[in-house]
Amino acid sequence: MKAQTNKLIPSYLFVAIMLAIPWSFAAGDDLNPPPYRGDPLSVHAHWSTGTSGQFGLMNFSWVDDNDPSTQLYPSEPFYLFDPASGGYDFQIPNFIDELPLKLLRLQLTWEGTTQPPVSIVALGQDLGQVVPGIVTYYSSPLVFTQPDGGYQYFDIEFRPNPDFEMLHIELAPDAQLAQVVIDSVSTIPEPATMGLLGIGAMTLLIRRKR
Repeated sequence: MKAQTNKLIPSYLFVAIMLAIPWSFAAGDDLNPPPYRGDPLSVHAHWSTGTSGQFGLMNFSWVDDNDPSTQLYPSEPFYLFDPASGGYDFQIPNFIDELPLKLLRLQLTWEGTTQPPVSIVALGQDLGQVVPGIVTYYSSPLVFTQPDGGYQYFDIEFRPNPDFEMLHIELAPDAQLAQVVIDSVSTIPEPATMGLLGIGAMTLLIRRKR
């Protein structure tokens, strides 16, 4: 009987470890870094609740392309919390350049509830004009329990490429942000996207001729 009990102990430990892995991974809040991280004209910022319990900027990095015509504005990211609405506002820098497209990935980890965020609003500023961000993809929420929480990421595009971006995040009641990771890059549309745009333009021309 004793021998059988000893054989069961490793199985129990394995189950306990497997249950603990999802939350420990999510606490890193960087489960899906974008493929363009580290590319020229890319920016990466990470906010987190540290050991002190205060939510703040943990690290921030950017990669220039050594082109003297580009500049980073503003110089650092920041966030604000509005107790009245319960919303979070994040501003991230952007390179001032001539590239037409801005890609952004937002990764969120929250705690206090398993409910996903209520809304994500992305707005850019370009020469004083508002540039709305378009959510092109969002992942299914990854839910955690004990403690309750979750993780989700969003891909956003801005056309034209703005001078900087503001993200407004509203969470479900009783939820608090645990970590936020934001990546962005100035770039040009991929060839496949350009091909689709070209096909669309040709179709319009043919219809007009008819």
